Amino acid sequence: MTMSAHVLIGEELETLEDPETPACWSVMIQKTINEMMLDNRITIEEFNHYCGRLNKIVDRRKESSCPPQS
Repeated sequence: MTMSAHVLIGEELETLEDPETPACWSVMIQKTINEMMLDNRITIEEFNHYCGRLNKIVDRRKESSCPPQS
């Protein structure tokens, strides 16, 4: 049985939120989201939603990894 596209993307995004997960995984997740849209497994609205979530996670990780500016 194959996993639903929504469950798979959700799990990948949750994994990326973990600081122990390499930030470079975001590229793999973006590729997964793109492929699922191209295969019509998700709609353009869902694509935009997941890309928005991915961008927020990446931005949060950048903020938490950067030392405060003086």
